[in-house]
Amino acid sequence: MYVCIVLYGAARVVIGQPQIDIAFDSPSITLGEVLEKMIALYPRARPYLLDDAGMLPPYMRVLINEVRPVPDATTATLLHDQNRIALLVAIAGGEIREMI
Repeated sequence: MYVCIVLYGAARVVIGQPQIDIAFDSPSITLGEVLEKMIALYPRARPYLLDDAGMLPPYMRVLINEVRPVPDATTATLLHDQNRIALLVAIAGGEIREMI
């Protein structure tokens, strides 16, 4: 099986490409297994993909096949053949303006 990972933000810069395809020998895998394989291929990406405890950082949002799962994805989230995974950095801030 394989999954396609679309990258945004610092992970894209560190890895050097907007997306990567990763193949696995098993019929299903977890998001954590995908991230660990990405880290094995691109060690400098580790701090952008997992925190010190091996979990998704709180600012990371994951879309699976262009949909944000409810509840949010974790490293235990099960993935299937040809899933398209988008790794996004959540952005906060800005100014709220009142419309007149």
